Amino acid sequence: MAAFLLENPESVLAEAPWCAVLDNLELGILLLAQPWVVGAGLRRADLERRLARLDLPLGPIYFQRVKRTVARLEEIGALRASGEGRARSFLVTPEGFAALLLNLCVLMADPTLDGSEFELKRSLVSMLNLFFDRLTELPVEDGFSPETERFFEDVDRLTVLGERVITEEVEGQALDVLRLIAGQRRRVERLLAAAREHLDRSEAGAGAVADVDLAGLGDLAETPEVLAAVQDVVAGVLPRLGLKAGVLRYEGYLGYLDELAALYAGELRTVRLRSFLAARRAG
Repeated sequence: MAAFLLENPESVLAEAPWCAVLDNLELGILLLAQPWVVGAGLRRADLERRLARLDLPLGPIYFQRVKRTVARLEEIGALRASGEGRARSFLVTPEGFAALLLNLCVLMADPTLDGSEFELKRSLVSMLNLFFDRLTELPVEDGFSPETERFFEDVDRLTVLGERVITEEVEGQALDVLRLIAGQRRRVERLLAAAREHLDRSEAGAGAVADVDLAGLGDLAETPEVLAAVQDVVAGVLPRLGLKAGVLRYEGYLGYLDELAALYAGELRTVRLRSFLAARRAG
């Protein structure tokens, strides 16, 4: 469900513009501005300061970038605002919370070329689990405020294309860091298999002479020895080196994912959000 909604914007954006692929800064803002965490909301200047303190791959943090990002999140319905001018403050809407969970379910970038998407989502899932885990240590009888109750009830009621968006399955996927790592491992394994296949084809055709334009070499191109050497490098050696480097990159990243999985399996408890909410509501 999450992958379909985010990968088919033409099907859902008219009905639910918040069902969008969000970048790292947008996800960071949605994490910070949860209404059951910050109460009345955060001003843009507050968001800028808090984002700058986070040790997360959010890119450069400066006021104008935060302002533009907040405006986009407000436009798609992921944030709601109150107040005017510099005192204008922002809170995540139920739709924004749903967008956060949906985005935590999917990975799109090749992590060996740009690891920021995976590293951010890994961190956000871990932070949410730690937060909910700490809340479970509070007395159950404390319950939830009426505003928080309404917020999560509104999240539960969200539908797109006639289907509930935030199901128990989606919640479980979004907040399970081991599932996130396992999904990333499957993606990298597919990339590795494709890289190995490409390398095998390249090595099988290593003797073929490529159609390389050597006009820029001038008279040197007329020398058979130089011509053969240049063609060997351009058509053979360099591509194969690049392909072999890609294979090594994917193999090394798989080792990193295995170590991450072992780390989180021993250090982090996955919280089932629906069960957690049910327990707090019962209080």
